[in-house]
Amino acid sequence: MDLSIMEKVVVQGDLSSLKPEERLIYYTKVCESVGLNPLTKPFDYLQLDGKLVLYAKRDATDQLRKIHKISITITSRERIGDVYCVTARGTTQDGRADESIGAVSLMKEEKIWDEMRRCKVPTGNILPLTADELANAIMKAETKAKRRVTLSLSGLGMMDESEIETIEGAERIEVGELAQTNNQVPKKLSSDSTASSSDPKTTESKGKKNNSGGKPSNSNPKNSGEVYKMLDMATGTSPGGVTFAKLKVVNVGTGEESIVLANTAETLDQVNAISNNMQFKLDFEMSNGFKIVKSIQLVGEAA
Repeated sequence: MDLSIMEKVVVQGDLSSLKPEERLIYYTKVCESVGLNPLTKPFDYLQLDGKLVLYAKRDATDQLRKIHKISITITSRERIGDVYCVTARGTTQDGRADESIGAVSLMKEEKIWDEMRRCKVPTGNILPLTADELANAIMKAETKAKRRVTLSLSGLGMMDESEIETIEGAERIEVGELAQTNNQVPKKLSSDSTASSSDPKTTESKGKKNNSGGKPSNSNPKNSGEVYKMLDMATGTSPGGVTFAKLKVVNVGTGEESIVLANTAETLDQVNAISNNMQFKLDFEMSNGFKIVKSIQLVGEAA
């Protein structure tokens, strides 16, 4: 294993640089160090702040509580404003003790379905929880408190799965997605590193291979050097009040057609300046499965 990569894993806690077999070794070693059975999948992967890290699942905390013989007592339950808090005290047989708080919000943000984004978007209104949601929130607060004190007494400074949904930008990653990411990285590095020295025809051929199936938008979301031509355009407003333009474009170099969305005032102005006989460079990024326009630069008229 590359020592520079291992340093990144140990010091920064980022597992994204590891190969699948290296991640398996690391996963197994972490389980062995705390006495967990890796076959029960006590940990899972989480994308957080640009890093790939492990988080503890229920299987982990249940096993740790049994291994370390941790007894837990709920010391308090209280409502503070719109937050419900539960305090759990954990004690081991050797006399060590610790306390942790599990807190949940008793309010929720109203969301409605947005057809353009194919997901629910917030309206800005804050509503109280329904009776069923309130019951689940109270139970979740107790679960959080118990799991957090268990991890603390077991010496594991990692996140519990009950905390993930409250952290902005945290995303669970499946093992299959990790394998796909690893397969894409070498191709991207190879293309970038040889672009300046390889034969132009070879470079063009590689570009077409990378563009099959729309995959380059995931590995290289900007594509600012590629030239496009507009085939069709429609405008509308989403239920969340977002004005957008839906463009059908074709890559002049590869002939690949795709759909992109413009949803900011700046990009909408740029779209309005385009006519069907114009070519332009398109800079976009992937968001919720859609190609969202970041900028458009006109380069001339099509022949």
